[in-house]
Amino acid sequence: MVKQNKSAWYSSRAVWIGTLTLGGGLIVASSVALASPAPAGSPAQAAPAAQSQAKADQYPQLPEGPGKQTTIRVCSKCHSPTNVIANGQSRQGWEDTITKMAGLGASGSDEEYTEILDYLIKNFPQVTTKVNMNKATAADIEKQLGFSTKQAEDIVAYREKNGNFKSVDDLQKVPQINAMDVASRKNRMTFE
Repeated sequence: MVKQNKSAWYSSRAVWIGTLTLGGGLIVASSVALASPAPAGSPAQAAPAAQSQAKADQYPQLPEGPGKQTTIRVCSKCHSPTNVIANGQSRQGWEDTITKMAGLGASGSDEEYTEILDYLIKNFPQVTTKVNMNKATAADIEKQLGFSTKQAEDIVAYREKNGNFKSVDDLQKVPQINAMDVASRKNRMTFE
């Protein structure tokens, strides 16, 4: 049973304070402060659009298209939006992931979640084959694993200079390549 004790409006935010009575008489108190929307045309309303574009520019490895900025805005509150690059999934897989993220606190409207889902399905489908890191071109590495053009070129140049990779550990020795970027993609790589 949720009982609302007090609700007050202020000029810039709404505050809700309530209690939740659980079994055994345990009471949990909580409060929430929500910012009210800025008046149309105000500088405060223009700032989020500029911030959203700046964030989009931070993630050039994400393909352009409808849903990119929404994905960045919603997902970057908790993790790097580039997590999706190496984790292609089926429609059902992406639906399950979005549902899980919403359950963990991601906030967005149904329309935003649909836009994110459509973007992910189009740009990050389920991958059934692995990339042979000893034979792949820079373009293959970029497209199939989501590394940036420079990273993919660096991987190929390192391989040509030092010989074939034997494992993920060898790949992590490539200068300018983040070990976490490699580790997040390791299940989609082979070293034959």
